[in-house]
Amino acid sequence: MKGFKKNILYIIEGYTGFKRLDEDILNSFSNVRTRNYKSILHYLDISIFFDIIWSDIIIIWFASKHAIPTLIFNLFLNKPLVIIAGGFDVASVPSINYGAMRKGLRKKIGNWILSRATKVISVSHSNFREIENNTNVEKNKIILIYNAIPNIKGSNVKKKKQVLTVGEINKETYLRKGLDRFINLAKGMLDINFYHIGKWTDNKGNFDDTFFNYVKSISPKNIEYLGYLNDEELYNFFKESKVYAQLSRHEAFGVSVVEAISYNCIPVVWNSFSLPEVVCGNGFIIENLPSALDKTRLALSLDSSRINKSCLDKFSYAARKKSLEKLLLK
Repeated sequence: MKGFKKNILYIIEGYTGFKRLDEDILNSFSNVRTRNYKSILHYLDISIFFDIIWSDIIIIWFASKHAIPTLIFNLFLNKPLVIIAGGFDVASVPSINYGAMRKGLRKKIGNWILSRATKVISVSHSNFREIENNTNVEKNKIILIYNAIPNIKGSNVKKKKQVLTVGEINKETYLRKGLDRFINLAKGMLDINFYHIGKWTDNKGNFDDTFFNYVKSISPKNIEYLGYLNDEELYNFFKESKVYAQLSRHEAFGVSVVEAISYNCIPVVWNSFSLPEVVCGNGFIIENLPSALDKTRLALSLDSSRINKSCLDKFSYAARKKSLEKLLLK
């Protein structure tokens, strides 16, 4: 029927940029009700049952505990359920004690959650392989739909010979995001300014001054930790920085890398999980510190206006919207 929109129940645990972007995409072609699980009261709110009755489709970001209330009620209602599995929930990286699929109860719960899905969305080929290899999800249930970045464009701001990285840091993400590698890279290039942007949090999401002061104490003076910046301030650093470094030990996608490339930053990334995939032929892929030092020096000497951004089309708002519409409206 012309003008008919499907009702989508959207389940998340806390807002991030990519979750807000998906909410915007879903609102563009459907009626959306969002349930954001932030406290125990949300888990005890049984009115979710009526939202499930209202819905035609349920979408859940991450196969984690916030999915459980919806899944329990949906045992009786059996509405189509799509889970976006894009990170910790399907990862297993024992070397850094990362990932729900390493072992134990968390793995069993994660697999039960995923077993209730009609479809499981992966956000990269690397993430697809993690779902395939680390979980019990049947391959024919997995569908690749790349994460997206906002419709942002580069600028004519003159680039500075500086190196930028972005990411929230806490005791768990310090190694996963490769901040130790970033620090060692800066120690080998004391004549270059390095910048880190991102929150410093403890296990309750508050500022962790103890850990921040420790990391600062082991960092060279050419690294500046800027903390959380709003979007405009962040994008100004993307515009000004010649090189963007992402030296992570695990990334399911790497939104900040794609955003940086869209602003003509030359990426220097570790050969890890999705990172070689999302740079799509731009910049440098490295595997050790000497290579990182050499390639970062080289990147700082190059003309960043020659970045090939046409390959970023598959990471666009339009591309993700088209794929989600195709999946959800058929």
